[in-house]
Amino acid sequence: MHKENTNGPEPAENAAATQEHTAKENAKSRRRVGRALKWILSVFIIALLAIAGFRIVTDRLTPQEVAEEAAINVRVANAVIADINSNLILTGRLEATEEAVVIPKLPGEVTRVYAELGKRVNKGDRLFEIDRDQLATSVNQAKIAYDDAVTNLERIRTLYEEGAVALQMYEQAQSAFNMARESYAAAGDAIANAVVTAPIGGHITSVNVSVGGMASQTSPAVTISNIDKLEINTGLSENMINKVKIGDTVDVRVKSVSEDESFSGTVTALAPAPATGSLTYPVVITLENPGEAVKPGMFAEVTITADRAEGVLAVPSAAVFPRAGRRIVISLDAENRVVLNDVVAGVDNGELTEIKSGLAAGDRVVTEGQFYLNTASKVNIVE
Repeated sequence: MHKENTNGPEPAENAAATQEHTAKENAKSRRRVGRALKWILSVFIIALLAIAGFRIVTDRLTPQEVAEEAAINVRVANAVIADINSNLILTGRLEATEEAVVIPKLPGEVTRVYAELGKRVNKGDRLFEIDRDQLATSVNQAKIAYDDAVTNLERIRTLYEEGAVALQMYEQAQSAFNMARESYAAAGDAIANAVVTAPIGGHITSVNVSVGGMASQTSPAVTISNIDKLEINTGLSENMINKVKIGDTVDVRVKSVSEDESFSGTVTALAPAPATGSLTYPVVITLENPGEAVKPGMFAEVTITADRAEGVLAVPSAAVFPRAGRRIVISLDAENRVVLNDVVAGVDNGELTEIKSGLAAGDRVVTEGQFYLNTASKVNIVE
């Protein structure tokens, strides 16, 4: 007999119930985790806001303490009335204003030498002599020829006037006379040129002849340099050319002569156009040298006053600086509060700057530490 199975569907129903229960538990677990994460995130954000709020409140509650910690050390000076000269320094080598290279007008054997290296001579003094014996013979021969030409010309003139000779013969005699006269004069000049003299006064800087040697017309025999006056050849930039004129007095320093003493020079020449191949304008500065302590070839520094301002309001140059396209000088009031002053500056020589407007005499201006200041800054004045 067949028996019916009444327990068939029960396992399937149980499995479905179990899966549903598990899904519900997982959903609850995810909800709990999500709520926990939201809570943690909320706490974190609240903590950040609390820290930021604390810092803001702290900064607002203690401004004096913060400012005191930010006090800046500065140095100050007073705005004063002063004269300001802006100078330009030029350099160059000293040269003699007058030099002469002596070359004899005729060659010959040197019989006497009077020139000595370093000796001072005056214009016209004898330097050396060339043998005149041969020259004297030439002069005598030229004199004989000249006398003969004179006699012959007189004879031919008489005959021509009497009609005994033609005009052509008379003209030939006249021409011969002229040639003889020129030869005689040249021979006389040669005798005079045998004694060579100084064309200028000054010191002899070289002697290239000696007794028994030959003097040549192709090389210098003696050189002379006049160092009573010296000159410096240098150049000016285009920014300076219109600030210098002939006759201006300048200071000349020659350190090889004196570290402290300066000499007075004068601008004696000034070119209106640059030198060829250069961007500078040639200028000549002449220096009187009565004691002859300064020598040609020495290095010199020339100080030229480019700009001058007398009796003007001035501050140390370091106190003036640019900020946001303006020229600023920072001053301190009676309570050491920072004041930013817009100024108009004038002549500046690197030490003092002329202030045309923006300050008054006696104002205390900041010369060190000024770049870190603003109107809220506190300062500590350092002596």
